[in-house]
Amino acid sequence: MKRSLLIVLFFLLFISCEKAINWNFDDNQLNTIVVDGIITNVRKAHVIRITKPVSSLNEKPKPVTGAVVSLYNGDFTDTLKELGQIKGLYYTDTLYRAVLNKTYRLRVEYEGKRYEAFARMIPVTPFRKLSYAYDESKNMFYIDSVAESFNSKESAMYEIILDWSHLPEYQNLPLIDRTAIVYYYTLKTIDISQVFAPEKERVYFPAGTRILERKYSLAPRYADFIRSLLSETEWRGGYFDVSEANVHSNISNGGLGFFAVCTVTRDTLTVR
Repeated sequence: MKRSLLIVLFFLLFISCEKAINWNFDDNQLNTIVVDGIITNVRKAHVIRITKPVSSLNEKPKPVTGAVVSLYNGDFTDTLKELGQIKGLYYTDTLYRAVLNKTYRLRVEYEGKRYEAFARMIPVTPFRKLSYAYDESKNMFYIDSVAESFNSKESAMYEIILDWSHLPEYQNLPLIDRTAIVYYYTLKTIDISQVFAPEKERVYFPAGTRILERKYSLAPRYADFIRSLLSETEWRGGYFDVSEANVHSNISNGGLGFFAVCTVTRDTLTVR
């Protein structure tokens, strides 16, 4: 009996040990750019965010400023402009919108290097409105269901924007305490790390909250990017983590990040 207890105690001690890890980065991997950009079928000023890679957790990325950024759709080229006080954000004009059956090329020229990415927009199916539930102990609501995490016919991303800043009792609070953005994903395959992923934090919001729900189509390469990103973030820390690996990218010449073109459908509702 004593021997068994010693074995159990040793096992618990072993698995509870923490070890500091020093991350070693190749300097060549840091001498590149990170692209974060989606253009859609919605007519508006679309934005492409370009930054430098970081070498430590929670480090704030430095913006890439002064780059020449353009979009080509097979017929004409649009040059994006870096506007406003926030550097590293490159905007199309306010009437820009993507259309089906066209391949878009993003080109970034920076410090003598040229980076390119190609993406094509696919259709998206209609979606049912999300459902929410009431938590009596908190006197607040939370999102109960958005979509199935697996769909063999379609991959999609759901962006849920929650806003209760217009309610009188919340107007003087910081923005982070009166708005929230939550993302959900539907993928065509099921990953073991997805099934046993850590539980997601629940976001609570009051009655009267306005909800904007958007559904984005995910082309196959973009869905692969999302899967690899989730494997390194939301799905990590569960019982069956996959081996660490680089997140997928469609940026040429050693660039990082992803450029995507998505069809978007949207709906709004108010929490009652």
